[in-house]
Amino acid sequence: MSSQAPLAPQGAPSDPSILAHVQQTWDLIRPNSAIYNILLSDIRLTSAANGRIIAHLDLLPVHLNSKGILHGAVSGTLCDWAGGMAIASTGLHKTGVSTDMHVSYCSTAKAGDTLEIEAWVSRAGKSLGFTGFEIRRGVTGEDGRKGSVVATGSHTKYLMFGGQKKDEEGTEGRKKE
Repeated sequence: MSSQAPLAPQGAPSDPSILAHVQQTWDLIRPNSAIYNILLSDIRLTSAANGRIIAHLDLLPVHLNSKGILHGAVSGTLCDWAGGMAIASTGLHKTGVSTDMHVSYCSTAKAGDTLEIEAWVSRAGKSLGFTGFEIRRGVTGEDGRKGSVVATGSHTKYLMFGGQKKDEEGTEGRKKE
């Protein structure tokens, strides 16, 4: 990624072509993942810029634990998904595989709440991508105020499994080692 433009700063405007690429990547991944189909079938990508995505998810009973609040496994799944989509927003066609995930649970949410998931690439090299994320209850308002933080964390992805970009001639942009 070192030859690319810098990653989008927080609050960068969405780029329609990047959003379309991330949506296309998600559309290719979703049919092959039972857990994503169960938990994230209704997630909506709303914004993408180089190295950053935002999505919304309306919470349903399937997302809740026995106490009627957001299940920790759903937050973990969102961490995994959002890190991959942030990697895709840099132009990669595949999102790699997880090597490490950390989730800090700060608050909770219940059925009917809308979660806003924001993820970003902190750094991506030849073989590893480092991402961060924040899950918030409520959607960022027109005044820029963000909802209450539900969970934060980080996610490291191994990128050597076909995550290469295609160059103008359609060949792989990175050498395989």
